[in-house]
Amino acid sequence: MDQAGEMRQRALDIQRMATEAQAEVVSEEGEVRVVSAPGGRVKELDLRLNAFQLSGVELGELIVETLHAADAKVTAELTAAITRSMSGVDTLLGEGEEA
Repeated sequence: MDQAGEMRQRALDIQRMATEAQAEVVSEEGEVRVVSAPGGRVKELDLRLNAFQLSGVELGELIVETLHAADAKVTAELTAAITRSMSGVDTLLGEGEEA
C-alpha cells in the first residue's frame, strides 16, 4: 500500500475507534454503573437497589462522579489507541530524512 493509502487507512481506523469506543465504570459500592462513549455521551446508566438508600444529594453526586470517571476512562483508552495507531506516521511522512 502506498503512503497516501496507508494514511487513509489509519484515518479510517481512528474514525472506527472513535465510533466504537466505550468504557464502563461502577461506583465503589456498586450503586451506580455507567457506560460512556467519547465526548461525554452516556450509553447506559444503571442504578442498583442499594442506590436508593442514599439521599437525593448523595445519589446525584455519586452519579456525576461515576459519569466523570467513565468519561475520563474512555478518553484515556481512546487516546492510547490512537497514539498506538499513529506510531510510525513520521516515518510514513518522511520526517527525519534529509532532502
